[in-house]
Amino acid sequence: MSANRSAFLQVEEEDGRTTVRLPAGTILSESNSEEFARELLALAEPKERPHLTVDLGGVVMLTSVILGKFLAINGHVRDRGGRFTLFNVNSNVYEVFVKSRLDTILEVHAIANPLPA
Repeated sequence: MSANRSAFLQVEEEDGRTTVRLPAGTILSESNSEEFARELLALAEPKERPHLTVDLGGVVMLTSVILGKFLAINGHVRDRGGRFTLFNVNSNVYEVFVKSRLDTILEVHAIANPLPA
């Protein structure tokens, strides 16, 4: 397992899976959406079939701009035969995915649900 730090994300590589964690109290909004998406795409880019998982446990709020970024990243990763998973999503943030019906498009797992292999 290897770990490194970007300016914004904590990243771990293990068994072909790249896991990204965000600091507690993170707000994902217009102000950080470009940097966030750029860093996630940079992690997926060098891999033939990327398996990118994002731990949203530290996220307290996200905006519609971020939802759009998740959709774009998901499309990019899937086009390359990979998998994009959001997990450890607290109930308030998870509700945003459910109400927007993005939980039917994106792979999203609430805190109580374990991350699939």
